[in-house]
Amino acid sequence: MIAVRVEAPYASFRKSYARSFAETYPIAPPATVYGMLLSLVGEWQRAAHAGVALAFAYAREPKVATVLRKLSRYKYGVAAKQSRMGNAPDYVEVLCGLSFLCWIDSRGELGTRAQEGAPRLEERIVEAIQHPERVTRAGVVCLGMSDDAVDDIALVEEPAGEWRLLVPRDDGAMDLPVWVDHVGALDTRWRRYHLAPRAPLTGNPPQDHFVPILDPRVPPL
Repeated sequence: MIAVRVEAPYASFRKSYARSFAETYPIAPPATVYGMLLSLVGEWQRAAHAGVALAFAYAREPKVATVLRKLSRYKYGVAAKQSRMGNAPDYVEVLCGLSFLCWIDSRGELGTRAQEGAPRLEERIVEAIQHPERVTRAGVVCLGMSDDAVDDIALVEEPAGEWRLLVPRDDGAMDLPVWVDHVGALDTRWRRYHLAPRAPLTGNPPQDHFVPILDPRVPPL
């Protein structure tokens, strides 16, 4: 198990059912962070590290700003519609000042990389941070949309200070996607979370704070 600290000046995580007004989730969804980690290690196949479990803690709850900018109506869309009517100025919610810890536990990985006996995600993250020249990727590492660049990703040996743990809880106030179906919504999966009050943090979070990132269409091995 490893932990990384992620810093980003701003990012937007458009809610799954948002329409003309692009509301954002209040924090980075686990599915989005998983995608960022794949980008960090230069992995193109989303199922490569399926089964990895992630846990989170936030330095603070990000502030929400509303900006006016060009918004794509067809996210994964139809090229002809995109060119004619896909882009238009509209209001977009943006989170400001993101700073969080992410723990990565690869013991439960069952994705294609694990089946091939290749290095697991946490090993690849350490390699990518310590030797970035060995990673091939398209563009910079982003959190959220493609222009929401990450300031810094660093390994953390021992967390210090006060943090707000993100606790998976059935009665939590946040409903966040942990796996996104990019073709339709049928196989998108959510998990409810509670952002705990600030408290001193030492060591790793409890095991029940970790949520596996799994494709619901692929049965466990």
